Amino acid sequence: MADQSSTLVRNLSDAQEQHAAPHPDITTAIVYRLYTEDRFNLGSLTARYFPGATLFFGDGLWKGEYEKSATIEIIGTIADYQSVVFLAGDIKTCNDQSAVLITKHRVDTFAV
Repeated sequence: MADQSSTLVRNLSDAQEQHAAPHPDITTAIVYRLYTEDRFNLGSLTARYFPGATLFFGDGLWKGEYEKSATIEIIGTIADYQSVVFLAGDIKTCNDQSAVLITKHRVDTFAV
């Protein structure tokens, strides 16, 4: 058991050194987040515009009232801006909401 443990620690240490090295494949992307109420099938609506996204579900607070909320996160490019706005408009209409909040942030991305 001790040999397995020391081998695991050695392998993890080697992996950490590799991951700490500068990554030549770093690219700049835009992370878009849409904040909305969870009322409609947001996954299928999002898939109309984007082949991939992450949906987070939870409880939110809007104008003092609790509601089921959702955040849609899309990692894309500046060229995706108009599609994000169209998606937010569709969500706003389907959910009968007064607004859907959009944020965007530049990030560096790389795969490990």
